[in-house]
Amino acid sequence: MKNLLFIGVDQLRWDCLGPCKAVPVKTPNLDRLIENGVSFDRAYCTSPLCTPSRASMLTGDYAFTHGMGTNCDMYHALARELTRPERLLHNDLRRAGYRCGFVGKWHVGVEKGPGDYGFEGDAPAGYGNIVKTKAFQDYLSSTGLSYSIEPELYFNPDQQTMAAGRWRGPQASTPCHFLTDQIIGMLQGLAGGSAPFFATVQYWDPHGPHLISDEFYGVTDRTKITPWNNFSDDLSGKPRRVKRERDDFYRNHPRTEEELVAYIGYYCDHVAMLDCEIGRLLDYVDQSGLAENTLVVFTSDHGDMTGAHGGLIDKGLPYSEAMRVPLIFSHPSLQSGRRDALALNMDILPTALSLLGVSYAPRQAEDLSAQVLGTSQQGRDYLLAEYHGLRFLYSQRILVSRDNFKYIFSPGDMDELYDLDSDPGEMRNLAAEADYADVLSRMRSALIDETARYLDPLRDCVAKFNGQWRTHSGQFDVTSAYLTEAAPRGGQRTCPD
Repeated sequence: MKNLLFIGVDQLRWDCLGPCKAVPVKTPNLDRLIENGVSFDRAYCTSPLCTPSRASMLTGDYAFTHGMGTNCDMYHALARELTRPERLLHNDLRRAGYRCGFVGKWHVGVEKGPGDYGFEGDAPAGYGNIVKTKAFQDYLSSTGLSYSIEPELYFNPDQQTMAAGRWRGPQASTPCHFLTDQIIGMLQGLAGGSAPFFATVQYWDPHGPHLISDEFYGVTDRTKITPWNNFSDDLSGKPRRVKRERDDFYRNHPRTEEELVAYIGYYCDHVAMLDCEIGRLLDYVDQSGLAENTLVVFTSDHGDMTGAHGGLIDKGLPYSEAMRVPLIFSHPSLQSGRRDALALNMDILPTALSLLGVSYAPRQAEDLSAQVLGTSQQGRDYLLAEYHGLRFLYSQRILVSRDNFKYIFSPGDMDELYDLDSDPGEMRNLAAEADYADVLSRMRSALIDETARYLDPLRDCVAKFNGQWRTHSGQFDVTSAYLTEAAPRGGQRTCPD
């Protein structure tokens, strides 16, 4: 293999595909990619939010290192642009002689887009509204296509926060069809040269609002949709902000099973639309002969709550629905199968570069090539993830252990501990249960170690909230400032004569 095709999507749940599918969504193309590829069953996003997760995938660093901890275009953004663009991993591919192309959603800076960092293509900066771009308008004009929008569901009163409806037009008039044409055109151009290439298409789908084209509207059998097992969650074992965010930001969130099933149906129709377009792209890769020398990678920037836990909507929450993502590596030389190692989506490019034989400077991400190749199954003992807030700044750290416990540290509220084997829906917070005191202690200690290892700026907070008051971060400490090294810890000092 010498080329790399990275297919990314926005807000796709891990349990919509393959053998772990929890809904009756039609995804024959992505199911085929899983069947013929290497898939990671326990893959997570670094942060359940677009900008930090996307910047982490492109740099291999945590958001607390690359600086974009919140969405770059929010009023409370921690950073508007990348502070260390030299860490973008496509730079290593370019130095190795690769041509690099970018199609679709960027969302890693509001003024600078991928073209400003050496990518070929004309992807817009910021979140990007593809339907307003000249390229999309020219496409509709040249093909004689048109569409109209018919909203059918809003999440707030007075027809605010459109959630779903109809895209009154054929599938060929949709943004995801247009993006598929764009990436196929880019591949044709890149493959025509002598240089190897790295091309990525980043679909906006299935991010809401779920506007379903004529061919896919109602394609999901609603009678086969069952409510999420944790829809009955009253949120009593979770931080206060979870309930407030659900009830105040999305006041018309699903409250009955009928409303939930209807919303899941829209989401599944949207995923089916996306699967069709990815199928067109994969068919082109096969039929053009590119499959033999192109590593294909597929993932999502994060998941989607889709009404879980009593009607939670969107992302920005530390629960599995928003944090777990599909992760697939595919090439004819790879032995297909499922991998159990803990993986982060920021591991993708370091792993791909390793498989391609391209050197790069160390990153905070891990190289999963041994797991992809099947020479090792182990991987990391603990997986650290982060969250810095969506509509307001809010620090959290998430830790998942190899034995499938999950610890959520919220400095301003209660801790959470879940046994993901016995409680995959994260309904029972074990943090206050005496029987799990040893597990909680182990997870807290591991979080102290992991945040210290990665130089997480929250590391002193993690340590001190959990009983380690002497830290080594270099932060001013009043005890150390007034005691000499010779003075005994906790001992008495006498005044000099």
